Amino acid sequence: MNILITGSNGLIGKSLTKELLRYKNKLICIDKTIAKNDFKNMKIKKIRLDILNKKELLRKLKNFNLDLIIHLGAFLGVSDTEKNEFKCLNTNIEGTKNILELGKKLHIKRIIFASSSEVYGDGYKSIMNEKDKLIPKSSYGISKLTAEAFVKAHSIKCKINYNILRFFNIYGPNQRKNFVIPKLITNVKNNRNLKIYGTGNQVRCFCHINDAVRAIHLIIQKGKKNKIYNVGNNYEPITILSLAKKIKYLSKKKLKIEKIPFDRSDRTLKREIFYRKPDITEIIKDTDYKPRIKLNSGLLEMIEK
Repeated sequence: MNILITGSNGLIGKSLTKELLRYKNKLICIDKTIAKNDFKNMKIKKIRLDILNKKELLRKLKNFNLDLIIHLGAFLGVSDTEKNEFKCLNTNIEGTKNILELGKKLHIKRIIFASSSEVYGDGYKSIMNEKDKLIPKSSYGISKLTAEAFVKAHSIKCKINYNILRFFNIYGPNQRKNFVIPKLITNVKNNRNLKIYGTGNQVRCFCHINDAVRAIHLIIQKGKKNKIYNVGNNYEPITILSLAKKIKYLSKKKLKIEKIPFDRSDRTLKREIFYRKPDITEIIKDTDYKPRIKLNSGLLEMIEK
């Protein structure tokens, strides 16, 4: 297949590129930043492009014969998106509209859109499934939910098949340091106390990047048309306090865990999600996906790197 990947320099984008190159795919990878001397492979072309630049997207990509677009490009991160609400909304909504318009002009038959568990908000059930009410609490969640609506509407108008993937707490090596796991591990490596927000009783289910990328590949192969999938690992729900204790134990360092009030953190109490656990029944049923990497293994990999 000839595949366009947006946001190719992000955590998921980099790992997905490596995964898809293992098969008979030719990739066009675009991002605002492109790492030099990365992926020297005849089956990949990397182009520095901003998804907000509609004219440049078409000018530089119009001659490519594409089968699939995987749209990962987005403005993300709790602190960044809350401090830059307009940029978050504009990038994630207008950027998605531009990619959809590009797909129409290039006669793409299928698009895979990376959404987020943030669209659920706190939810109203203990486990979130794809048919639950969507009550986002953040600008980021609102931007992703709005982009989902554009993907669905575009599919009807232009007869382009889609899959929407709602990712739940993906983590792994080389993740940006403003996410919770790399933030805690960075403190451990620098012999600084581990800091958590509020009581630390917020529940998360962390999914290793290798499992997330394998899920995307399975959806490319077996995913049902015009369907939404939760992508995550619900086998090991854990509180943020227990996560900090686990990282401290695995690192074998004698560090303290500090609880930081929300008013002194990079997020507000109003924005916080207190329980986030995915129902992954649909993706298991359609693709035989099952998470393989246990949290201890994934954390050790990052601690020892």
